[in-house]
Amino acid sequence: MFEEMLDCRNHLGLLPEDTDPQTGEMWGNFPQTYSMVGIIHSAMVLSKPWEEAF
Repeated sequence: MFEEMLDCRNHLGLLPEDTDPQTGEMWGNFPQTYSMVGIIHSAMVLSKPWEEAF
């Protein structure tokens, strides 16, 4: 699921506010902070051994 989310980024690695579920067209602004914090936090949790993740 994480890798699928990464595939939704544009050529600059940013995620839009919304994406058309049928076409994948990006809509709205690019709230970089919220998107990037989520990506970084998820990557950190996923990179830990299972026993340490929770």
